[in-house]
Amino acid sequence: MDQQDLKIKTARLILRPFQPQDAQALFELNSDPDVMRYTGDRPFVDAAEASDFINQYRETEDPGFGRMAVTNAQDGEFMGFCGLKRDAKTREIDLGFRFFRRHWAKGIATEAAAASLDAGFSRLGLSEITGRAMRENLASITVLQKLGMRFKEISESAGLIWLVYSISAQEYSGQSRPDRDPRAR
Repeated sequence: MDQQDLKIKTARLILRPFQPQDAQALFELNSDPDVMRYTGDRPFVDAAEASDFINQYRETEDPGFGRMAVTNAQDGEFMGFCGLKRDAKTREIDLGFRFFRRHWAKGIATEAAAASLDAGFSRLGLSEITGRAMRENLASITVLQKLGMRFKEISESAGLIWLVYSISAQEYSGQSRPDRDPRAR
């Protein structure tokens, strides 16, 4: 799969592999304490560390997998990231997303996540996709539920409590999803 094949387009967004020029924006995204509150991740020290992350990430991800930069389809603005990631130990496919606060509550996360699920089931032939959110992260839990994901279990990692949701390809293909319409929030 070449880089062009990996792009995903929606009415308002383009999801694409991270590029070196995303480093500064990724650093700024991960520097916002409100954005990072429910991630369990630490912020980057500087833009150079974000750049190193992007370079390493691009080399190690399976084609079609990994978090992708989400940009505005009209002006190319870096809005955040979203995508599917394969857990190295469990081989489970996890949906994740993170956006600048200025893009919260606009349906962007739902639109990007729905596009990622569509790609996972239609392009990659996946049978199930999971999503995790800290139990306090009501906004992300709402996105997962809008996508038709159902509660699966509670997990703990490094002292953090996560709610795990999942959806199968069969469940996803059989549902009517208003999240495909960017006006449905």
